[in-house]
Amino acid sequence: MELAARISRHRSMIVFIVLIGIAAVWLTQRPVGAQTSEHVFWTVEGTGGKSTFLNVNQPGLRLGDRLAARSPLLDASQTSRVGRAYLECVVMNKITDDPVEGFGGLYWCTYLLKLAGGDLTIAGRDARGPGVSTFAVLGGTGAYADASGEATLTDTFEGTEFVIDLG
Repeated sequence: MELAARISRHRSMIVFIVLIGIAAVWLTQRPVGAQTSEHVFWTVEGTGGKSTFLNVNQPGLRLGDRLAARSPLLDASQTSRVGRAYLECVVMNKITDDPVEGFGGLYWCTYLLKLAGGDLTIAGRDARGPGVSTFAVLGGTGAYADASGEATLTDTFEGTEFVIDLG
């Protein structure tokens, strides 16, 4: 009797471990047609977008000042509108446009990207001027409801290219 009880418990434990393994595999699977990346371009200039600064009682853009903007999102070839972007940035380090020294300063930015399949929210540090920054994908809605991953933002004088890798 005692041997039969141990065998039964052993089988139950094995079944339990197998079920946990199956559940883990199922939870990490993405549908075959699921998109794993997005590639869009954003610019305020010449697209009907708008931007504004909130400067809090001091000359220049300093800690705590804010930038807000909205503008259409274009496809990677910059020929078709694929959505809309909303941006809010907080100045983390004084913003400068020194003619000799060049651009300087640091923003903490959050973007809401409204795309055909749903919304994506990304956030991260963005240095003032041309360059590359990596942002975190915070989540989304619709097709992006369980979104995670990272976004690479490449800033140029023409605008910002987003390559978003979804995990």
